[in-house]
Amino acid sequence: MKSIVAKVLVVSIALGVAVFALAGTAGASHAKVDVSVPSEVTGGGPTAVQVRLSSAHDGLPMANAAVTLYASASFGGVTSDVELGQAVTDQNGVAVVRFHPMSAGEHEIRIQYVLPGDSEPETATASVTLPGVTSQLYQSTAGVQIPGLNVWLLMALVATVWAILLSVALRVIAIAHADDAPPTGRAAPIASK
Repeated sequence: MKSIVAKVLVVSIALGVAVFALAGTAGASHAKVDVSVPSEVTGGGPTAVQVRLSSAHDGLPMANAAVTLYASASFGGVTSDVELGQAVTDQNGVAVVRFHPMSAGEHEIRIQYVLPGDSEPETATASVTLPGVTSQLYQSTAGVQIPGLNVWLLMALVATVWAILLSVALRVIAIAHADDAPPTGRAAPIASK
């Protein structure tokens, strides 16, 4: 009886240690992520973001990892993550993702990567400042933009319409006053009885 209890106790301890060991490593990050952008950014041009993945344990580069960049964006009152681009790391652990930034300043970028042999992606975030650009790269313009149609042509068209309306109004007034005036010319003789 004592041997059965001892075996159950040993098996229970072994299972407990195995479960604890697995639970301790499940949330660990396997890679160190470094993000860099060029020092010069042309307004509206493509920007190359370099993501370098290296092993968290020994610092060796991690090749053939799929990397996807996301950034938060708003349109029509809805804010969501937008995919900026995808790349695969080379033998140096570097993936280059090219995208066209639409605004200057600091951007919060979410980096999602899948290491070779893993099925679940890991996520890291980085704050990237786009230097060399000091203003909004996209600026909306108010009004209607019609090629070949300038302000002077529009003003002439509006002035012509108003001149026609004024002319019609003056003729209507002249016709209304014409009924009030006495007839011109001779009056017809009145016949007597």
